[in-house]
Amino acid sequence: MSQVALLDPLVAQQVAAGEVVDRPASVVKELCENALDAGATRVEVEVADGGRERMLVRDDGSGMNEEDAKLSVLRHATSKIRTASDIESVMTLGFRGEALPSVASVSAFSLTTSTGEGAGTNVTTDVGGNVAVSPASHPKGTTVLVDRLFYNVPARRAFLKSARAERAAVVETMTNLAIAHPGVMFRLVEKGNEVLSLPAAKDLIERLAQLYGVGKARAMRRVDHESGAFKVTGYAALPSITEGSRSRQTVSVNGRWVRAEALTKGIDDAYRATVAAGRFPPMALRVEVDPRQVDVNVHPTKQLVRFSDEKEVRQVISEAVRNAIQGTGDPAPEQDGRGREPGTSSGPYPPPASEGGPYAPLAARERHPTEGHPANGGTRPSVPPGKRSTGTNKGGSISSDSLFGTSKGSGAHPSKVPDLSEQRRRIEQASAPLSRVGSTPGVERGSLPRLRDLRVVGQIGSGYILVDEPMAAWIVDQHVAHERALLDRLADPEAEQMPTIQSLLIPEVVELAPQDAAEAADSLEELSVYGFEVEPFGKASFRINGVISTLAQRDVAGAFRQAVSVMKGTASGMSREERILATIACHSAVKLGDRLSHPEMEALIKDWLGSRYPATCPHGRSICYRLDHKDIAKKLDRH
Repeated sequence: MSQVALLDPLVAQQVAAGEVVDRPASVVKELCENALDAGATRVEVEVADGGRERMLVRDDGSGMNEEDAKLSVLRHATSKIRTASDIESVMTLGFRGEALPSVASVSAFSLTTSTGEGAGTNVTTDVGGNVAVSPASHPKGTTVLVDRLFYNVPARRAFLKSARAERAAVVETMTNLAIAHPGVMFRLVEKGNEVLSLPAAKDLIERLAQLYGVGKARAMRRVDHESGAFKVTGYAALPSITEGSRSRQTVSVNGRWVRAEALTKGIDDAYRATVAAGRFPPMALRVEVDPRQVDVNVHPTKQLVRFSDEKEVRQVISEAVRNAIQGTGDPAPEQDGRGREPGTSSGPYPPPASEGGPYAPLAARERHPTEGHPANGGTRPSVPPGKRSTGTNKGGSISSDSLFGTSKGSGAHPSKVPDLSEQRRRIEQASAPLSRVGSTPGVERGSLPRLRDLRVVGQIGSGYILVDEPMAAWIVDQHVAHERALLDRLADPEAEQMPTIQSLLIPEVVELAPQDAAEAADSLEELSVYGFEVEPFGKASFRINGVISTLAQRDVAGAFRQAVSVMKGTASGMSREERILATIACHSAVKLGDRLSHPEMEALIKDWLGSRYPATCPHGRSICYRLDHKDIAKKLDRH
């Protein structure tokens, strides 16, 4: 008997559907792109259960007549191309004629459309692939209803994620499409609640302000560059504004939101040496190129593209972004006349700190342990085991068994000055913490200087501390050293005291991107465990009433945004709790550009060397660089 057989057409179509449709977000993407190709100015999406149970996409595009509507659900039926050569010059978002039949083969599918002239048309398909056509009343445009995605392919349905995760993917898809097409109104609704609402914008920067807030939009620089066959326009953020993922890096090619390795590498090249590894500045770039120079037919979803000259496009993207962020790009125009968003900077470094920064002079700290410490009270943040309740009381404050204490005062519970000599002894005995100190070859574990041998010389460039010891000089990054010391306090299970929660004299209102707002709204109790006293303050805004005392007087808004962002992602080797605590430590620490007094520098160096892992910051960056005295002599020809 023959072992080779032709697949049943319906089975073959369901198998092929997996190439185009893998989750609700991919359905929304295909249907929204069809709407954009039809010239829609409004695209409205309704979902239930994150799109797993129901999706409805409505647009006001050109619509279809009865004959076109009937053909649109058949495989390989398209109005975009006629011959294979047409693919070389295609400028529309869809052209292969696979989206609608693929979706219809794995769901209960209905399409209603009208050209605005005469009666509309309704097209439905059943499990056997049969098409039923009937007249219907419908305004100009198209409405597609997709019910019970993968109901007839249970193996694929089992791979769908939670409703929350699928909704987040839908929001991300619509956000990127809205950036690529700012002149179109996009709206997403779930259970009658508006998840995303983006009115048509007059230009790209207005769209970015709608999504990310006015302050962050103003921290972007205009990109306008042309080289060879490529023209790149849009906006790129300054290196001081970064995120923990690429979710806010949107690139479109000829109006198509795409992903390509050459594009991301070009962006990374532009920020090399100015942004830490694992950090990604937001941006929105539009690349215009001769369609014959780009292959959009690499994958059925048409999101992955390939260029005829990958090296050239990488170089062009890098040059375009670098020129913008290095000062040749124009700043983003003012939006709505509102002030700069708290926590953002108009340049790569924040303004210098005022006299008497977060580290009090050493002598003063020894006399008054509760004054001048970054925790506003000398308290040592801790994460004691078994103290992870997320409960809140009716007043919104953290319960007594939460991560931090509930005292509202500053310095209500003074702590002891730690025994640095004992800590130092413990460090020198440890093996793992000192396995990597800096980038200088030959620096071995246990080679950090001893406290009694240290002499803090001063500050270099308002960002680095020069420390001298008998055989070498150490250049210490003040921000990451302080960050490491703070995280050690936050994560020390043996801490005797807990930090306080400090009420803000003037609460801060923070506006989040739609996908982040949904995450924050679902995580308010968990955020309270980490010291954020937050309440909803509008559709995508939140009011911060109190924070852990280490964050007071620092970047409260930035810490909140980043805490919400890291909740969504994953990091190798780090738990969710560790990522959030690292975020709090990062935003609590002194910054590059903060001028410190000599006693403040001494206190910072002592606290850093007293931490458990002084070699690297929580994100893996080196904290210090060792320069041997004999190497200095050699450079100066003292042989």
